[in-house]
Amino acid sequence: MNEVLEYLFFTQAIADKFIVALQEHDLHFEREIEPVQGAIVLKIAEGVDDDLWDELDDLYDMLSDEDQALVEAGIEDDDSKSTAGIYLQLADGSQTIAQVDPVIMSRILTVITTDELNAFVDTIVRSVETPDDSPICKRL
Repeated sequence: MNEVLEYLFFTQAIADKFIVALQEHDLHFEREIEPVQGAIVLKIAEGVDDDLWDELDDLYDMLSDEDQALVEAGIEDDDSKSTAGIYLQLADGSQTIAQVDPVIMSRILTVITTDELNAFVDTIVRSVETPDDSPICKRL
């Protein structure tokens, strides 16, 4: 896709509602998982009728409120449980995700930023992948 519009969702249930609207309008989209927060990103090529974009934007605004309410409540819906994860970028270029208790993740993110958490986690990953047994006081 060249130029795209991106729609970000934090719960699958709400993303699914938006996907249904895209499918009803026969719009092609790509689905990705955002590596920092694990959010669902739906990418849609630009060039769609202005009235349809307005309709999609209105739907997105409504769903975003619902999405945020579910995130704040710590649940997606009755059939799923709340989860949180941290994406780990490995030295070989691959990624994996470590599942984390969402209550603990929420507590962590109340005192540090996402960037600070990512830097902390990256330090741990690098230390595991390339251990250094020298005394900590002698490291640069």
